[in-house]
Amino acid sequence: MTRNPMYVGMAPVYAALALALGSLIALILLPASVLVIHRRVILREEQYLEGKFGSEYRAYKVRVRRWL
Repeated sequence: MTRNPMYVGMAPVYAALALALGSLIALILLPASVLVIHRRVILREEQYLEGKFGSEYRAYKVRVRRWL
């Protein structure tokens, strides 16, 4: 189980498209893309959710991994 199934799913789709299109640069940029999503989106979402749901969300974070 993951807290971010949409983002986890996007990474292999991105990689598959890069391979299908023969785009080496897109494949090379995949780790940078994941890092940007992590820092600019996921961390902000988690901060918002923790502020909104408090201890309930913190308990959820303990039970469910961020990625895989």
